[in-house]
Parts: sequence; structure tokens; C-alpha cells
Amino acid sequence: MTASSSGGQSHYSAHSEGSNALSIGQVVGNLILKFFTGVGDVERWSVWNWVPCGVVLALCAVSALLVPEGPWTQFAGAAVCLALPLVATFWRAIWGRDRAMWWRALLSWGSVALAVAGLAQTVHLRAHGEVDVKGSTSIRPDSPVGDGAALTVTVDSGTVRRHLRLTLGVAEGSVGTQSCAPDTTFDVALAGRQPEAENRSLTSGTTADIALGGQPTDVRVSVTVHTLPGCLMEISVDSAVLHD
Repeated sequence: MTASSSGGQSHYSAHSEGSNALSIGQVVGNLILKFFTGVGDVERWSVWNWVPCGVVLALCAVSALLVPEGPWTQFAGAAVCLALPLVATFWRAIWGRDRAMWWRALLSWGSVALAVAGLAQTVHLRAHGEVDVKGSTSIRPDSPVGDGAALTVTVDSGTVRRHLRLTLGVAEGSVGTQSCAPDTTFDVALAGRQPEAENRSLTSGTTADIALGGQPTDVRVSVTVHTLPGCLMEISVDSAVLHD
């Protein structure tokens, strides 16, 4: 492979011997050089200029397919690692043709590497990130309950994590009675265990963080309601998030 300069314009070519080697060498040489540097007699809209952009776009598409449900804030880093190289390679394909060879090569290599990092973050979050499982929860009994009632919240999800963040809501269970919601509290614990100190006497909208102790799926949480005598309360699941 040789390089020559004439009138400030760089020209690259690949040379080989044999009947098939010539064409193979030219294709490989053009692929490597034009993919990473964009050098040679490449038109502004040549397909070679769009190869890095296509690779980054493919990595972005795979990442989008792998994104699990959960708070979007945890995907901020991955989103930046995917959006920046996509914009950079698009800009390079249209307006970066006349830039220096080292600059084009750095932009191509850097963009692909950053997109791979974004994909890796997405894969990590899929295995260890937060997952919203509110849609997979149920609470029994679902009728208004009084003081001392024991409820069971079931999370029927195939996702395996080490902790569950659970937020319960309290509403009046009967119309026309005194307001009991401000005086209603509840204790939360994994079924068959005693509640931790921080998960006792919780009020409506307060989040409990429960260690699952290796329970893989079908998580069951016990809730004990404490309210004023004669009060009937509706208990609901406001949010449920599995996390490590």
C-alpha cells in the first residue's frame, strides 16, 4: 500500500499479486482507509463516508432494543455515549470531508468506541439496573381494611434483583367518615420476616427499601396496617422498583 502527494491532494492505492489478490487487496485497502479516514477520491455523498455513521446507528438501535423499563435518569450516561457519536459521524459524512486525515480517523475511531461504550452501559443496566415493576404487582385483600389488618403485596416479575423499593398510598375507604389517612401508618417486610426499623410506621407516600435475600421471582411483601379504631383504609401500590 503506497501513498503519494500531488498538488496537496493525498492518493492511496493497494497493490498485490495474483489473479484474485488484486481485487481483494483493493477492496480491503479502500474499506480500511475510507472507513477510518475518508481519504481517496471520495465524493461528498459517497457510501464510504456513511459507513461510520451506519455502524454507530446500528449500535444505537441495538441499545434501544435492550433498554429495560425503569427510571430514565439511569440511562443518561448511555444516551450521551450514543447520541454524541451519531451526531459526530453524521457531521463527518457531510461536512468533514476536507478535514485533515488524522482528524477524520480520530473522529471515526472515537465515535465507534464511544457508541460501543454506550451499548456496554445499556447491557449492564439491563442486568443490574432499576426496573419498574408496578404493573406486575397485586395487593390482597383489595377491600378497605381496618387497624391491624395484614396485607400481602405480590410482585410477579421475571426480573431478578437484590432489593425492592416499594411506595404505598393510603386513602379513605368509606365516604362520610372522619379523616383517618394522616393517622394511618404501616409496617413493611418480606413475607415471613420481621420489618426492619426503617420500614416501620411508614406513612402514605413513604418509600420502603426491602432486601429480598436472594428471592428470585414472585416476591411477597407483608404489610401491617395501623390506623384509628373504626377507620377503614384503602391501601394501594404507588410505585415498585427492583434494583441491586
